[in-house]
Amino acid sequence: MPRGGKRQGTPGKAYANRTDMTSDYANAGASAAAGGMTPAPSQPAVVAAPEDTPNLLDPTNNPEQPVTDGLAYGAGRGPEALNNDPRVAETQALKKWLPLLDPVGDDPETPNSVRTLIRYIRGA
Repeated sequence: MPRGGKRQGTPGKAYANRTDMTSDYANAGASAAAGGMTPAPSQPAVVAAPEDTPNLLDPTNNPEQPVTDGLAYGAGRGPEALNNDPRVAETQALKKWLPLLDPVGDDPETPNSVRTLIRYIRGA
């Protein structure tokens, strides 16, 4: 059973019931700002080029490392390989700065990302 009813309109012509698709979007921001709404700040979009994205058929970047490296079974190192992260030692070294960072974390204007970093350092 078809849904939505009989097709309306003429091929190649705009549909009367889709005025949202044919409206002038250049003036929409000005009318929204005049109505009390603030437009979202425009930020440049970061788009990865297709040739920069790895493909399953590409050769590996680590040909000497087995696929099972870090697992409890198979070739390669076991789970202990996952504990060799140099960031753990660096985070431990940052703990001495917590007395200076705590007031920054308590400031209501501090971004949540900085508060998250301080909590991460404290928990390491």
